[in-house]
Amino acid sequence: MDSARDWILSLDDGGHQQQVSADELPLSLGGGSDDDLRLGGWSPGVLQVGLLEGRFFMSPTQKGVLSCNGEPLRDTRWLSDGDIITGGDRRLSCRLDDGRLVLSSSGQGSAGDTLPPDLDALARQAGQIEPVAQPSARAETISALEYRSRRPEAAPVRRRPSVLSIAIWSVMSLLLILAWFAFTAKSVRLLIEPEPQQVGLPGTVFKFRIGERWLLRSGEHVVVAERPGYQRLEEIIEVGAAPDQQMRLRMERLPGRITIATEPQVEGRVFIDDSEVGELPFIDQPVAHGERRFRIEAPRFLPASAEFDVEGADIPQTLSFELVPNWAPVTIASRPAGASISVDSEILGETPATLELEAGERRIELTRPGYSAWSDTVRVRPGEALELDEIAMREADGRVQLVSTPAGARVTVNGQYRGQAPLTVTLPPGREHEVVVSLAGYESQRRRLSVQADSGRRVEVALDAVFGEVRLDVQPADAQVRVGERSLGTDRVLTLQAVPQTLVISRQGYASQRIDVTPRPGFTQELEVRLLTEEEAREAAIARTVTTSLGGELRLLEPGRFTMGSPRAEQGRRSNEVQRPVELTRRFYLGVREVSNAEFRAFRSSHDSGRFSGETLNDDDQPVVNVSWNAAVEFLNWLSARDGLTPAYERSGNSWVLSEPVGTGYRLPTEAEWEWAARHLGRDAPARFAWGSELPPPDRSGNLGDVSAARLLPNTLVTYNDGFPVSAPVASFEPNPAGIHDLGSNVAEWVHDYYSILPPTDAAERVTDPLGPESGRFRVVRGASWKHASITELRLTYRDYSDRAREDVGFRIARYLE
Repeated sequence: MDSARDWILSLDDGGHQQQVSADELPLSLGGGSDDDLRLGGWSPGVLQVGLLEGRFFMSPTQKGVLSCNGEPLRDTRWLSDGDIITGGDRRLSCRLDDGRLVLSSSGQGSAGDTLPPDLDALARQAGQIEPVAQPSARAETISALEYRSRRPEAAPVRRRPSVLSIAIWSVMSLLLILAWFAFTAKSVRLLIEPEPQQVGLPGTVFKFRIGERWLLRSGEHVVVAERPGYQRLEEIIEVGAAPDQQMRLRMERLPGRITIATEPQVEGRVFIDDSEVGELPFIDQPVAHGERRFRIEAPRFLPASAEFDVEGADIPQTLSFELVPNWAPVTIASRPAGASISVDSEILGETPATLELEAGERRIELTRPGYSAWSDTVRVRPGEALELDEIAMREADGRVQLVSTPAGARVTVNGQYRGQAPLTVTLPPGREHEVVVSLAGYESQRRRLSVQADSGRRVEVALDAVFGEVRLDVQPADAQVRVGERSLGTDRVLTLQAVPQTLVISRQGYASQRIDVTPRPGFTQELEVRLLTEEEAREAAIARTVTTSLGGELRLLEPGRFTMGSPRAEQGRRSNEVQRPVELTRRFYLGVREVSNAEFRAFRSSHDSGRFSGETLNDDDQPVVNVSWNAAVEFLNWLSARDGLTPAYERSGNSWVLSEPVGTGYRLPTEAEWEWAARHLGRDAPARFAWGSELPPPDRSGNLGDVSAARLLPNTLVTYNDGFPVSAPVASFEPNPAGIHDLGSNVAEWVHDYYSILPPTDAAERVTDPLGPESGRFRVVRGASWKHASITELRLTYRDYSDRAREDVGFRIARYLE
């Protein structure tokens, strides 16, 4: 057996191992050639082994031949681990291992075991077959010794077996064969529908029939059955190891022989059950038996269909159809007569005429030289005659080809737009028509034209250009002017054709300007132009705000010099607020609003900002919180890639670092940038609080720990109420002088820097564009949140730190301009 199979029972017989799977149980075990598991020294099929509800059982086929654990085995019993089954000198040990049965054989076969009969030996004993000499490995010559008998001895008399002994041995052999067949055969019931007249198993030698049952040995057998009107059945069945089996077979009825008769006899197509099967005439054709739907489609007749029961069994049947015409006579006349008649683009005659037209919508067209074509669509109903009203043919229009110089002029006829020249228009004969040809920058031309029926003529129209005056006031005065490919130098009064013109004004060291203008005849246009220097032009082209693909707005902030931190004497100051001179040299964009839950969930849909004391922090327009510093950076890298920017952060071990050099991808603001935007930019003096220098805060100063949060927080501002017990929707309060919302309120914010305390010895040295320490455990958190109410926390110089997400910490987006 293939070792890859999932076996459940194994037999080891003197080193020869046999394995079977669960779907092969039950099985026979013995010394016969037909046994599923062969065991030398045992009788054929002496034991059956099976599996029921997860437990192995054994069943003897002969009582008293085998013993189990020293007791005769007479009935079916469960197998247990350690059972010993003996038969003659053969011992079979049983071991149950993790739901599998392992059988191990030892000892020698016994002469007393019952083995399958040796038919050749029985025949030799009966004297019917001469003994067969065994071939020797090598032929040898043996010389006889010379021998002389001292006295003569009588020759031995050889006795032949009697006829009676031969007959007895033959009968015994036959009985043994029958007993062997009866013991190994399986009872098989063949259920064939419908019942055949003849049934047999021609390829099976050992078989015996009892009524509907056959005694057959395990294996494949060919069943052959015949019945008039049905196809000959010839099918292979597989007889298994079960003693009693049942096989169901079905004979297929032969098709019927169908003939279709139509009145009238026509050619057409035949459909059965919506599948095309042939053409008319349809005579004596095979059709599968059963209820069938027949349909006939013939030209100029309505489709006909009928349900018909095909008897099959090679029985001839006839199905008749009476076809209904699918056309009607249509009478067509014209004035004058003699017009050619086309029906669906096929010419069928001249007027007057009566035509047999197929039912349905038909396109009829009449044509006659010198007259305009007439056409219409009519509906023809089967069998209903139709007579059209006499058709009055109209004299054909004349054709006029209009050509303008220059080409492309607009053409109207009798006030209706007809197209652009060159153009061919048709005009009714017998009267005048007004034709107007016009083109921007040219004087319009009018013509009055008349034509004869079905005639043609060509009309050419030359248009005269018109001009207008444009006066320029240009700074610097020596700037050059170009119109298209033509240079006008320093001309300031331009006479130009009255069509759209593009003026290009340029000077070395300045950015060129393009001006689109359309001169108007009789009216002077005056234009003032101031060229920008290249530096001014570059500055003007810089966007003051940019918008992310998620709708977040970033404002451009100018850099500058300032002092970070707070003086020692400031009330509420902490020791980590050491003052230090800083210079920012790179312009940067800063998010006008904190990043919202909706924006962050576009990146990570499963994010939940949670609740605080029953109040939600998870509305779409609230700032995202309960997000770590790393998660914020991953969002910024994702958004950079989405917006076509190179991500600002890259992996270094287990942490994120800014790439070198720092590009224009989205990032967190540095601590210096945050304090510059919160305290200094747009102010005359550094701000102490987000609203100014004094407590308590005035109304609408921001979202802080106020009286609305008194039931949630241990400490609150008792004289201030912002209306929000937890975080407010982003940008709910007015922006600061730099145009940024919620700096110093709503939620505290992650910034880029690792947290550290500056040694006082380093405080005097000015630092340029600082990014903070290169390593650390904590990240800096800046600004007050909706949880803060003390003078220390409300100050803009307050420095917090954390290494994990919090319900009052969010972030905003920053990026460099270039």
